[in-house]
Amino acid sequence: MKNYFKFILSIYVITFLSSCQKNISTTDKDIMMSNVKEIVGNEGKFVTMDELSFNKSALLSIEEFRYAYKEFKKSKTFTGEANLKLDTSVLTNKIKKASSTTTLDEFEDDGPRPAGYYHAAFPFYVSYYSSINDNILPRGFYTMHLDFNTDASGRIIGTPTLSFTGIGFFYWTYVNSSAITFNSANSTSTFTMTGNSLFGIQLGGLTLGWTERSTYYFTVNMDADFTKNAVRVEQK
Repeated sequence: MKNYFKFILSIYVITFLSSCQKNISTTDKDIMMSNVKEIVGNEGKFVTMDELSFNKSALLSIEEFRYAYKEFKKSKTFTGEANLKLDTSVLTNKIKKASSTTTLDEFEDDGPRPAGYYHAAFPFYVSYYSSINDNILPRGFYTMHLDFNTDASGRIIGTPTLSFTGIGFFYWTYVNSSAITFNSANSTSTFTMTGNSLFGIQLGGLTLGWTERSTYYFTVNMDADFTKNAVRVEQK
């Protein structure tokens, strides 16, 4: 009988401690969510981080997230070149055919660039200040990659793809794209691409995911005379 009461008491103690631990964990999570809400207001939403997003996202403290989010929300504009990823034999044959009736310079300067698959890569960075001596932390330095196909008029056809590489503090995933508007007078396509930007935030032993929609506004000029800043992207 004595051993029986000891067994019952042990079960009670274990249950009580588990209950206390659960309450503490819940309280910490509520505090953490409240702190995040003070920074983001009514923007975005809290999510559970799966293994992939956990591995792709840096874990920020509340204070790091405060600084990072402020910089992340600022309007930004970047430009870059669009490089043709076309079979060189196709391009060579096209140049030979054109040079039989006109000079190479005339071919290169007349009308839109050759139809084909293009890749544009350019810096898209978001750095932020720490609270210690106003140091810039080395996070948020990305390369944005835009891939797209064009037709003979310079119009973007199909659906462009967007991705990021580099050292960052958020994980971006594609959601949707707008219809592509084309101006034949200057071979310019405009469109938007929207995705989810996921942040991992850590408080003690707790990790919380927070995500917000991000929309990027693209202008792609495929005129043969306009190559250096062929791609322009804005985050408004």
